[in-house]
Amino acid sequence: MRKSLLPAVFATAALGVFVVAQPRGSDAHGAPADAAPAAGLRIGAVCSSDIAYATDVSCGLGDFGDVRFRCPEGTSATPCLRTRTVTLENTGRTPLRLVTISGSAPGERHEAVSGLVRPGARTALAPGAGDTYLYDIVLRFDSGPAEARVVALS
Repeated sequence: MRKSLLPAVFATAALGVFVVAQPRGSDAHGAPADAAPAAGLRIGAVCSSDIAYATDVSCGLGDFGDVRFRCPEGTSATPCLRTRTVTLENTGRTPLRLVTISGSAPGERHEAVSGLVRPGARTALAPGAGDTYLYDIVLRFDSGPAEARVVALS
């Protein structure tokens, strides 16, 4: 039994010689770290929560992905454009408020809270005045479940 394990150990060790580390400041594909992602916010994306009590749910960290960029339909190689506006529809049964978090520089964050968005209603969100990036969209509700769907992007 020991003899049969020995070639596997040598083969595994030999594979380690060919591992190439990514240069610092790049992603797994070698693109610069500050380049637009290959995937971002898309029409039809849904952010939801099954939590039954009042809370905030980040859509950018979960269901929507990187809300800074909107990507052309059906392509992943094309650079994505910066998000200017997002129109969301409340597709859940719970009235909610949508919080936009935006800024222009690292660490700079501004919040804007929408009015109450009733089930079936739509609202357009954009970065705050003077901000260049939309960093996150947050669902804020008193009781769940809550759900919002992206219906338009520009």
